[in-house]
Amino acid sequence: MMDSTILGAFVLSLVAGAATGIGGLLVLMLRKVSDRVVSFSMGFASGVMLLVAFNNLFLEAQQLITHFQLIVTFSLGVLIIGALDLILPHVELTAKPNSERKTRIYRAGLLILMGITLHNLPEGFAVAAGYAYLPRLGTIIAIALMLHNIPEGIATAVPLSVAGMKRLRIAVVTFLSGLAEPVGALIGAVALSIVATPTAVGSSLAFAAGVMTYITADELIPVAHEYGHKHIVSVSLLLGIIFALMVDALLS
Repeated sequence: MMDSTILGAFVLSLVAGAATGIGGLLVLMLRKVSDRVVSFSMGFASGVMLLVAFNNLFLEAQQLITHFQLIVTFSLGVLIIGALDLILPHVELTAKPNSERKTRIYRAGLLILMGITLHNLPEGFAVAAGYAYLPRLGTIIAIALMLHNIPEGIATAVPLSVAGMKRLRIAVVTFLSGLAEPVGALIGAVALSIVATPTAVGSSLAFAAGVMTYITADELIPVAHEYGHKHIVSVSLLLGIIFALMVDALLS
């Protein structure tokens, strides 16, 4: 049973992580991705992420741990993912590349790539935490992260493409950055299989909720607005919430 849980979490996070490579491929195939498309995709992913964080992860965690433990572990998730942003910021660099020198844009693209790779580790843990508690919940989280990873892949590939990196190399590095996600899931699934108490699982769910909330609030929504289509962002966010509710109902 434990082996199937580890395998299930790993496979789901592998699919979600691979979506980063899909975003990179979209840039290479289309050459130029419309600002409206980027705004819509990030807004839509924001709605899905927020709904999953609170309607699924947070509510399920409430059933397993005390309110104090919920606050502490949710805050810990926010603080850890926030610390990663302070150590290696990448969100601010995901805005559209301007007319600065290609070397500077190239460096920005590499920083984005490194930042996304680091962020994928706790995202993989979120999948593992949800799957360890309930496979359906792990699937919902993986879908949310997959939708979030596609615009991340676009954000990684755009500056690298503008800077002149070869197309094949862009495809490879964006895909590889997503592989950090199943690594995080593997670590989380193994840890939870060893310590599978209600407190450990509930704390992991609350931690994952904090991670997903921070990513949405600090990364997806602000960057979506940088493309200048605030109404598209608002509508797509609401559509993302509706979509997540529908997925939740279908998987129930």
